[in-house]
Amino acid sequence: MSQNSVSNSAVDRISQQELHHLITVSTGFIDTYIIDCHGKEAMILPQNIVLSALDSATQVPFVEWHELKLPVYAVNDPERKMGVALVIEGDDVSQRFALMCNEMPKTIRLRISEVVDEERTATDPDVFQYVRMGDQVFYVPNLEQIQSSLGL
Repeated sequence: MSQNSVSNSAVDRISQQELHHLITVSTGFIDTYIIDCHGKEAMILPQNIVLSALDSATQVPFVEWHELKLPVYAVNDPERKMGVALVIEGDDVSQRFALMCNEMPKTIRLRISEVVDEERTATDPDVFQYVRMGDQVFYVPNLEQIQSSLGL
């Protein structure tokens, strides 16, 4: 394994750990989006990694944003023709992508202590971890896996 791939792998791990840390720290609050996902639990995503929200046609391979063509990762209902593309920050400009949603997601301020790990094995590689808030289960996305699946 080359030194470069080792360091990139370490960077990927750190980013995912930071995302997980943002969601699972034991004190304070975090502003999050609750994103309805077609065919699975809703996703929970910290607002501070979303750079922009754009109205968009859903059946597109990429979304243009600031002269960039961002690949689309779709969680929207495939029957919907229009949706909202959330521009997701990456460690580098080249790792940004558009998360295609049905609509603008709900915004909530979470009390971090209310979020607990759900003891469920994630069989979907795009799911990093399941969490529970009250009687609802959500998932934390595996951003590195999603970026990789988009060829980033």
